[in-house]
Amino acid sequence: MSGTALATAIHPLWSLLEKYGQDPEPLFRKAGIDPVLLKNPNARLPVPACNAVWLRASSRIANPCFGVEAGEHWHPSMFGALGFAWLASTSLRTALGRLERYMDLVLERGTVGVRDGRGGDVTVTSSYQGSPFTLPPLADAMLSLLLRLCRLNAGDALNPKRVTLFHSAPSDTGPYYTCFRCPVEFEAEHDSLTLDKKVVDEPLPSANPHLAQLNDQEIVRYLARLGRDRVCDRAQATIIEQLASGGVSADKVAQALHVSTRTLHRQLQGEGTSFKGLLEETRRKLAATYLQDEDISLTEIAFMLGFSEPSAFTRAYRRWTGQSPSEAREETGATA
Repeated sequence: MSGTALATAIHPLWSLLEKYGQDPEPLFRKAGIDPVLLKNPNARLPVPACNAVWLRASSRIANPCFGVEAGEHWHPSMFGALGFAWLASTSLRTALGRLERYMDLVLERGTVGVRDGRGGDVTVTSSYQGSPFTLPPLADAMLSLLLRLCRLNAGDALNPKRVTLFHSAPSDTGPYYTCFRCPVEFEAEHDSLTLDKKVVDEPLPSANPHLAQLNDQEIVRYLARLGRDRVCDRAQATIIEQLASGGVSADKVAQALHVSTRTLHRQLQGEGTSFKGLLEETRRKLAATYLQDEDISLTEIAFMLGFSEPSAFTRAYRRWTGQSPSEAREETGATA
């Protein structure tokens, strides 16, 4: 997985950890996330880091259904201008259309689809790069947040007609019915909410088209800056995707980003780095993370980082840090 996510959007997880008696700070820091960023409305986090902290939270919180509680800890400001544009939308359909168009602001390569079905239903799907979210608490949280958004505009009495989830059912499904207040289907093809078309198209009393338009303009400006200024991040995300294949190259990364190799080199140089430097930095950061997990062997780490053999990884790691990977693992105690 790759791309970036709005840092404030992950704040509900911090609140959930506190609710369940866990100290969020060490979990976020171990995932490579500085907690200060969660209060910065312009900060973005790598999606792998967000996934890592959700995974760590899942291992600390005994309740496997905790993700459905995410909506209770969400505030519109956590989605920046998109959250305020949502509140000012004329109907849930226009609000959902905004989320569909501008989801990159919250989560790059995340998608929300809105589809009219038969019988007066509107189905809203949630996915990442076109696939369902595979970490159950994260999938639950995404739908919980979607429903929270809808209830903020249409009223707390709003209930979906149906909810579907890609993951299998936990032993206790009660929390799902408490949250969604409708039939819930597990092991489905999509993560989705199905709403009544009449509710989706009903005018909202909170509508303010002028305010919504002003926030739309800010969203467009933000996304334009993101697209222009995050070449380094997008290249790094592509490197991460390609590392395990062992065939990472500037040509392949440029092709994935739909630019020429020459343009990629020029853009990276403009941001004060180079492809070689970015590749080294990416490998070094990933190595530091992988070495904390004792279940991953050094040989596996070498190949996950795209090295042809473990000795090549050892030489590179020694060059980066002055010590071997095994020495680093012993020093950290191999704690996950």
